[in-house]
Amino acid sequence: MCGAFPLDIFQTSGTNYEMGSEIGSFFKAKITKFVKSSEMFKSIRENVDVRRYEKLRELATSYFPQYMEEIRGISEGSGVDFQDLVILNFKYEYPLTSCSTIVFKIGNRIILGHNEDNDKENEENSFLIIARPRHGTPFISYCYPGMIPGNAFSFNSNGIIMTGNAMPTPDLRVGVPRHLIDRFVIEAPTIDDAVERALFSRRASGFSYNLASLREKRVINLETTSQKHYLTEVNGRFFHTNHYVSSGLNNVKQRIGKSSLQRYRKGIETINKIDEVSEQSVIETLSSAENKPYSIYASGGRGSSWTLYTAIFNISDTILLKIYARKERKCDPLIFTTKIIE
Repeated sequence: MCGAFPLDIFQTSGTNYEMGSEIGSFFKAKITKFVKSSEMFKSIRENVDVRRYEKLRELATSYFPQYMEEIRGISEGSGVDFQDLVILNFKYEYPLTSCSTIVFKIGNRIILGHNEDNDKENEENSFLIIARPRHGTPFISYCYPGMIPGNAFSFNSNGIIMTGNAMPTPDLRVGVPRHLIDRFVIEAPTIDDAVERALFSRRASGFSYNLASLREKRVINLETTSQKHYLTEVNGRFFHTNHYVSSGLNNVKQRIGKSSLQRYRKGIETINKIDEVSEQSVIETLSSAENKPYSIYASGGRGSSWTLYTAIFNISDTILLKIYARKERKCDPLIFTTKIIE
């Protein structure tokens, strides 16, 4: 018997503020619950460097006022303090979480799979947004409570797909918080434009962007620090977790978590053994529970996150996105195509 899918879906449109306000109002209970109960958020708020935070906020408002207005809308719609939500949206300049991404590109066919890993509580708190900005590009994006879209997995009406992996930035600096830049990236018209957006010169930290294009039949990985980057054109097989692995950045000084290293080694070993590339082989790789608590399919434990959802993008004549809940829930996947945001 199939269980009920735990991920809520909400459609919104309008200005950045209006969309934020609608999201905040609709998900008020989730956002309020998260801010009150999240130990991660409490820790960040208690240890925030006020002087640094104010500078981050000043830069964010200067360069991306529209996304700060989106946060303000979420605040006013949900009734949660604006400053709390700003701190939450800047949290990627603080502790990291985990994710695993796999890509196969065979000719013009691309399969991109992504495990979205985070704290277990977000399995119920997160949601899916279908957005049609008044002055922007329609997109669909997985979101966390109180946060603007862009951090996890998304695709837009231009056929640009993005997933991301948090990275141990070795050169953190005062700049524009990464999550606002991610929000900027998910409305890109092409991969080259998405890269230009991701490489915003005043960025505060780094990330690993996995970008695919329906129209261009192209997929890349872009690893960034706050000041360096390296772009890898993906052809064949690719796997990424949460540390720098590209030939251009693998020698940077970085703190590699045991979970990231174990997941990466297992992922590379597995994809190199696959004879016939298929959606099923991607799902099986991302569902591997070997090497607990550092398995690709994360189930908590010391030094490990929790796999909340798995997203599989099949890119051929269209984009077909399937979102899988945790396998023990026994849910049929949610299915979306580009038609939903055309």
